Amino acid sequence: MVKPLKDSFIFDTSALVSLATIDLINNIVKLFNIITTKSVVEELEDFSKFDDVYGKISKKVLKYKNKFIIKSIKINKTLNFVEHTDNELFNLALKEKLILITDDIKFSYHASKYIGTYFSTFFIGLFISSKIISKEEAISKLDKLRDLRNWKNNIIYLTTKEELEKL
Repeated sequence: MVKPLKDSFIFDTSALVSLATIDLINNIVKLFNIITTKSVVEELEDFSKFDDVYGKISKKVLKYKNKFIIKSIKINKTLNFVEHTDNELFNLALKEKLILITDDIKFSYHASKYIGTYFSTFFIGLFISSKIISKEEAISKLDKLRDLRNWKNNIIYLTTKEELEKL
């Protein structure tokens, strides 16, 4: 099997929205293969019909839709307590043996028993170590994410903030 030129990750809607919220989606598209499902694109298209914050952010994500690798998958293994779209992504990650990027804590908890999962904030730390963004810019982006995603006491925000402070 030929190794892809770029690393690939499976992305859910929440992660794509988060990365667009802090203007990192462009870097992600340039550096990595974004693999997702048609259901994720449809969720983004549904959100984009509204003129609120998430509608505008979804429109920003959809500008890169032609760069996504969109795959179909048969659901062979079902996680309880998660949506159909999440089960598609879970099965895709299982089949492709790739890391799932999600900001859905419940989904991450259930999926991480079987596959690797990262929160979207993984890329903030990666981009600091790769010198794509500074530590100060990273903290500013994380704070913006906290405010726009209403992550005041969210475990994603708190653990990422702690990790960024150590860098």
